[in-house]
Amino acid sequence: MSIDGSAIIYPGATLGENAIVEPFAIVGIQDRFHPPGTVVIGRNAFIGSRCTVYNGVIAGDDFDLSDQSTVFVDNVFGDQCRIGPKAVVKHGCRFGNRIRLGSQAFVEKVEIHDDVFIGPGTVFTDDIHPVCPRRADCVGRTVVESFVSIGAMVVIAPGIRIGHHSQIYAGTVVTRDVEPYSVMAGNPGKRVKTLDQLICSAGLLERPFIWWDAP
Repeated sequence: MSIDGSAIIYPGATLGENAIVEPFAIVGIQDRFHPPGTVVIGRNAFIGSRCTVYNGVIAGDDFDLSDQSTVFVDNVFGDQCRIGPKAVVKHGCRFGNRIRLGSQAFVEKVEIHDDVFIGPGTVFTDDIHPVCPRRADCVGRTVVESFVSIGAMVVIAPGIRIGHHSQIYAGTVVTRDVEPYSVMAGNPGKRVKTLDQLICSAGLLERPFIWWDAP
């Protein structure tokens, strides 16, 4: 384990073997709006410089949090999750395995299944209007099913479901549920084709996302 002397690891935070914590990172700080909790992070974690992980976070093995990113309370990560620089993971998120969240992305109240890529600058909104007293009861979690690729600077409305094996082109504004195997583009986002209609423009693969084992 390698923890820089300028990093702060609060009591109750547990890091697995081979963890690396870079300068000025903070792990396990108390959130002022929520009750005390713990941080449990698996083996081979990397916590980048100036990252903050609040209490109430659980992460599996090979958790990678890049510089200046923040993870708030009530968030759970599977194995091999990578969070890009300056990303913000607010409250109530559930990540599966092998998730990549791009730099400067924002997620809150989102459930993300396995093998999902989310491009830089993407925003998952969590309110359909300014905050009201019944906010917690109004909109459920947004759900992103497995094998989804979301491009850069996408905006996703709260409480929707993105079906498995879908691709969301960069800059799309997703305002309603997305069927599995969809390719979405535009504002508002529309289904422009299906996954099996995509071609590899470089001619290097039989078809894009062949590693997803799509039909």
